Amino acid sequence: MSMGVGLRIGSVVSTAVVASNDPGSPDPVVIVRDTVLHMCPDGTAILGGSAPHTIGDTHTVSGFLPRVGDPAGVAVGDGSRYRAEDLVAGAMRCLLRECEPLPDHGGRTGGAPDIMATYPTRWDSAAVAALRDALDYADMSYLSLVSDAEAAAAWFESEIAERPGQLVGIYHVDDTGATVALIRSGVEAGKAFRFSSGGSPTAQIATALGAFGWLPGNLDAVVVTGDGLIARDSAAIHGFATTVGEKFGVRCVVGPGPEQTAALGAAIRAAGFNPTTHRVTPIGLPPSYDVTEVIDAVVGEPVPSTSTVASRPATRTHNPASAAAVGASPARVSGGTAVATPPEPRAVAQSGDESTADSTSRASWLVAAAVGLALVLVAIVFVLFIL
Repeated sequence: MSMGVGLRIGSVVSTAVVASNDPGSPDPVVIVRDTVLHMCPDGTAILGGSAPHTIGDTHTVSGFLPRVGDPAGVAVGDGSRYRAEDLVAGAMRCLLRECEPLPDHGGRTGGAPDIMATYPTRWDSAAVAALRDALDYADMSYLSLVSDAEAAAAWFESEIAERPGQLVGIYHVDDTGATVALIRSGVEAGKAFRFSSGGSPTAQIATALGAFGWLPGNLDAVVVTGDGLIARDSAAIHGFATTVGEKFGVRCVVGPGPEQTAALGAAIRAAGFNPTTHRVTPIGLPPSYDVTEVIDAVVGEPVPSTSTVASRPATRTHNPASAAAVGASPARVSGGTAVATPPEPRAVAQSGDESTADSTSRASWLVAAAVGLALVLVAIVFVLFIL
């Protein structure tokens, strides 16, 4: 039996999928959690739900996904700052714990099932590299990465498409705008296109197509996916699909969830799906495909970029720990699985000393400038008096 695990950390909800593409296999298992990470004083981390009752302070953080790669980091609890990519890796670790126990077979090489995680299609290479570094640092180098769009296209081609290797458009809408990606043979055709909120989906897709000299008729289909609170608006999401389908005259489908689409596609790819040689052997839809967990634990707002922290990431020491480096013994709790973390998460260096030094330096320059100006004025008065 061939199995795969797909993970997706969303801005509001996160999803794990365990699936098999073998005929007659069970429907995919889907686990959905709020993208809220609780860091407990006993060294454990929990994803989703409300903060647990603990002896000591539990630090809860959300809104960290958009901050990946930002050297300012994310403030947590008592003012400590953590790298956002470490928090994302920690959330992935928690999701993986929810999938256990996994079998020791079913992977493409005969061992344990392969694991693939997605990242936002709009990310640049620096953000992807930061997440890859965080995963490697947390001893999760076995986890592969793929964009949301490539994973969503894999879902479409596995479940619906009749011809392999065709051009598929992925229209992804979130709370701040939309991202259009064009996928052919499972690979993005160049860089994704990002648009602000309020634009026409057909105009945005046409713009992306025109950049490559393509027309809507070149599309085999368009898949609409969503993330964030807009994904809760089923009428709006289906309205986008209807508009695109009617305007372009192409098949347009709304992905499951619609936030689950990329996680399903990642599991399909992890199970060995090849978009260029596939036969349509659907893995099926999970029982929860049209429902996603109600959000009730999102906390705070993203940390503003003007925060007074160092403009460089923390330097690694011989014995650091990241928020993602979790232990081996999970314990079932409400809203998620508690996983052990080392006591000293990898934090972003604070800049208090540097700020003081900079302030002192600026003050010295101001004093010197004032003295110089006074001397110049005295010289001018002296010359005028002599004349």
